[in-house]
Amino acid sequence: MQQCLELKAGAARLVVAPHIGGAIVAYKHVLANREYHWLRPVDSVHVQNGNVSEMASFPLVPWAGRIRDGRFEYEGRHIGYPSLKKDSPHSIHGFVRDRQWEVREHTDTRVVLEYVHEPDHWPFSFRAEQVFELAENNLTVHLNIHNTGQQSMPLGMGHHPYFPKNEHTRLKARVGKAWYGDQDVMPVKLAEHPLAREMAQGIEVARHVLDIPFMDWDHEAQISWPDEQRKLMMTADAPFDFLIVYSPEGAPWFCAEPFSNVTDCFNLRQTHSAREVGGQDVLPGQIVNTRFSLTPVFYKDD
Repeated sequence: MQQCLELKAGAARLVVAPHIGGAIVAYKHVLANREYHWLRPVDSVHVQNGNVSEMASFPLVPWAGRIRDGRFEYEGRHIGYPSLKKDSPHSIHGFVRDRQWEVREHTDTRVVLEYVHEPDHWPFSFRAEQVFELAENNLTVHLNIHNTGQQSMPLGMGHHPYFPKNEHTRLKARVGKAWYGDQDVMPVKLAEHPLAREMAQGIEVARHVLDIPFMDWDHEAQISWPDEQRKLMMTADAPFDFLIVYSPEGAPWFCAEPFSNVTDCFNLRQTHSAREVGGQDVLPGQIVNTRFSLTPVFYKDD
């Protein structure tokens, strides 16, 4: 049975679980016998039970968000990937998070994981690679998708990081229009969002209940805990052109997720532009390379 892998760089620690969807279990600094978690702490019970949805972050491939009723048309073919959730007909967040990844490289500061997909309900062959690179003051995660089949493949992808949240936690990001969802969190309207202007200056996350996909973000977000005099800069490369902000009421965490697409993009692309919904067509042999990075900062008030 595979075990979790730990990386160390100075006071920084990263724990990765290849066998739990290639997920991150912990990203933290250990200073003066105190742990500063940059992603939500994970109870060891969830690691023992392999509960990927309770991890600190996990990759979303070959789509991020939901597919309405688990169905869409692609190049004249009917594609159906049934939902694994009993309480929803909409397939969510791809399936690589439910699979075991293989370890291809492991050093003190670098891990390379691989997942190879052969056609099943998802009738496309691909190879997914995650590369984790840890420095004392930075974590970079590369997510690379290689179409190994003989036909074009639809693709959406993202990361699902959970950040600690208290009454002081702030999120700052410049974003554009937002997709408004129905009761099933399926997108129904693209429009300006009243929080967008305020978010550019920074919002106190705990004051808002959110589950909003924003387009046109500038690939940078700042999460800060002023009561602890620390902050985290998150950056991402294209095609992570969407920022999903998810903050349930009362939860001790929230999500600011870099996505390459909005929910149901494979269906929405029939009526909306690629800029509005994202997603890609990956040609045979093509590799899509992406990256997101977390840079922690400790500071003192002047």
